[in-house]
Amino acid sequence: MIDQSRYRATILSAGMCFVVLLASRVFGQLPPVISTVFPAGGRAGQSVEIAVSGSNLQGLRTLHCNVVGVRCEQLEPTRFRLTIPENSPLGLHDVWAVGDNGVSAPRTFVIGNRAERLELEPNQTELDAMSVPLDVVINGQLDKVGDTDHFRFEAKQGQRVVVECWAERIDSRLRAVLEIFDATGRRLDVNRGYFGIDPLIDFRVPADGSYVVKVHDLVSMGSAEHYYRLDIDTGPRVAFSVPSVIRRGKASRVALYGWNFVGSVDRATTPDDHAALDRVEVDIPESLAQAVWPLPVRMQPAQAVLAGNSFPYHFPGSHAPVVIGLSDVPVVLDRDDNHSPVSAQEIVVPCEVSGRLVVGDERDWFAIQARRGEVLFMEGLGERIDSPIDLQISVHDASAQREFAQFGDETRNIGGTFPTGHLDPAGRWVCPADGRYLIAIRNLIGGLQTNPRRTYRLSVRREVPDFQLVVVPRRDDPAGLNLQRGGREVLDLLAFRRRGLDGPIRVSAKDLPDGVACPEVWLGPGVDRAVVVVSADRNAAAVFGELKLDGVAEEAAAPNHRSARGGTVVWAGTPNGSGRLTSQIPLAVAGDAPLRITADGHETLDHHLYGKLPARHSPGGVVDVAIQIERRDTDHQAPVKLIGAGLAESIQNQTAIIPAGQQKGYLSFYLPPTLPVGHYSLAVRAETTVPTLDKKTETVAVFSNVVTLDVQPAAFLVEADPFAVTRAKRGEVIQIGYSAKRLNGFIGKMHTELAAPGRVTDVVGLRGRGETFVGQTDKGSLQIIVNEDAPIGRQQFLRLFTVGVVEDEPVFFGSRFLTLEIVE
Repeated sequence: MIDQSRYRATILSAGMCFVVLLASRVFGQLPPVISTVFPAGGRAGQSVEIAVSGSNLQGLRTLHCNVVGVRCEQLEPTRFRLTIPENSPLGLHDVWAVGDNGVSAPRTFVIGNRAERLELEPNQTELDAMSVPLDVVINGQLDKVGDTDHFRFEAKQGQRVVVECWAERIDSRLRAVLEIFDATGRRLDVNRGYFGIDPLIDFRVPADGSYVVKVHDLVSMGSAEHYYRLDIDTGPRVAFSVPSVIRRGKASRVALYGWNFVGSVDRATTPDDHAALDRVEVDIPESLAQAVWPLPVRMQPAQAVLAGNSFPYHFPGSHAPVVIGLSDVPVVLDRDDNHSPVSAQEIVVPCEVSGRLVVGDERDWFAIQARRGEVLFMEGLGERIDSPIDLQISVHDASAQREFAQFGDETRNIGGTFPTGHLDPAGRWVCPADGRYLIAIRNLIGGLQTNPRRTYRLSVRREVPDFQLVVVPRRDDPAGLNLQRGGREVLDLLAFRRRGLDGPIRVSAKDLPDGVACPEVWLGPGVDRAVVVVSADRNAAAVFGELKLDGVAEEAAAPNHRSARGGTVVWAGTPNGSGRLTSQIPLAVAGDAPLRITADGHETLDHHLYGKLPARHSPGGVVDVAIQIERRDTDHQAPVKLIGAGLAESIQNQTAIIPAGQQKGYLSFYLPPTLPVGHYSLAVRAETTVPTLDKKTETVAVFSNVVTLDVQPAAFLVEADPFAVTRAKRGEVIQIGYSAKRLNGFIGKMHTELAAPGRVTDVVGLRGRGETFVGQTDKGSLQIIVNEDAPIGRQQFLRLFTVGVVEDEPVFFGSRFLTLEIVE
């Protein structure tokens, strides 16, 4: 990957990795949250004054941009001047607000090469339209419900004016609609979405004169968060490239399609001359065909697989780059005559096809040779390369009479409010016999119209495992990663597993500042979501810097190291989530934590027969996580609610409450028998109240350190009788039937006792009489005596605990929760 210095963060000063904050946050002050940066861009080589709005903005000090050389000067508490170097890369970048209370989540800032204007009111009607020149960017806001903005420009017949609104792509809430009117008020064109939901109108000027552009929201909403950038442009603008992917490190020739090029027009694929795109061919040198990160474009969560596998191409004179993908296997262009099984295009595995489905019902057919038992992985990229397409892939026999497999949308969302689902297909196919097979790819939403923008990538490879990682701060608001001294913060770690990768992934941090720690975590076999916990010592300096994480998967093809990319939730509370990738993972240390909890999943257990038993975890066992509480204000002793965080999907979450005045408790989890062996990481979330400076209380949530489990194969499986007693009275004696079935060749002795977290046999209010199995015995009954002082209610985390013995040494452990309620 090219490490271009102009893309490095401005948070890195010469010889330093972290910047010391000027002040520190006290408890009770929340980290900054930025809702808007306005205007949301500026021109390279010039300065721009911007205002930020949001919440918790007291104590702001500066803004930081991920483009090196951008300088910031604070003019007022929430107003700043950014000076942009002349040679800054054009496109979309990140800015953060940094202050006494920490760092905000990023907002998008655009660096362009056109003249910039601010919208001037009144401009709600055509008569009041603001006059603007051509080749300008207008920064505006629809700041109230029902607001509309109008702009008048002069143009000559035959000019091609590209009118484009940037809203969603720059983190705005605006669902923009563009309309163009002539001088008589007649509407000439309208668009509600071209690049995603952001509209664009390719306007061919019919006659010399004055024209008006209208901007409004699709459902007439408005607020300060409904901001936009409006291009009214006659310069070159690239829409897409063919091929959309080239071979990594190799020189290639690429056709660019768009508007206002000095070149030919792609009339062959677009019968409508009015909508025809310009076409020009360019040479990509091998020095440019290298991965670049960050990319100066908006990257949706599902596009994480493109991170580290793409680069931006800047066409001379254009203000917006086009992203071109990179492949490690040969790239093939689809032919124009491969639209039926009999004319299927022969391709050789592995390869990647770059094609287009221009006609609505078009299908492209490809033929491959495969051998019996050969495993192939097929993946289509359409939506993830910003193509207006919904792909489907199918595999057929040589005559196309029999369909072996069909792959469709990946709708599964592993990110929650950071939505990762998409419309692109992927799947695994095992060849049933030696021979020739056909692969068809089609667009499910083609309709009746042609569209030259319907590009796709079709990857046909052997099952070579791969993955990408994204980390997102786990917060209810779009704030950054902020650590209080003596405290911890948690991030969600998402693994995009590809091409059959199912094994564990180990993730570790590097280049951390003094006083900041981030222990390694594991995503167990098949696990695609876990947590990363970052902590700050009580004497850590107040700093602003960057969190860097690397992941390793032994199963993955070389190189098997992947750098984790950052992610952010753009708007909280949206029905389907709203997120994007970020150039970095910024972190700050500010203030002091009122509470700290420490988790230990490896406590030794005192056994009256076998002494101190080390923790050993296996499928069909119980994990006891001991929680220790440290309070800054020891006079305030409120109850603490506990719940697991970052658990594998197959592990059922649990809750517990540590009573007021106690400093230690437990949270226990059952590892299901089907859990694959391997490493797993988890954490614990604690919620309680703490005192504030005004002698009131407020609720806070904190996270423990990460607990990593090394899950080993089980020697036996303990099961309780499903008809066992579940309610008992004080003073009663009950029998619990159970079984302990030996597994994996284990033939040793098994001894079972009643247990609870930290206790065996002598459980509070209860006493069990242990039982030993020898030989082939695997079923029995455990006697439980309910004492007169047994606590009333459900006995949380009560379980059967079995020790497996090898040569008189306790080696294996297994457990099963019991349901038992004590009544009067």
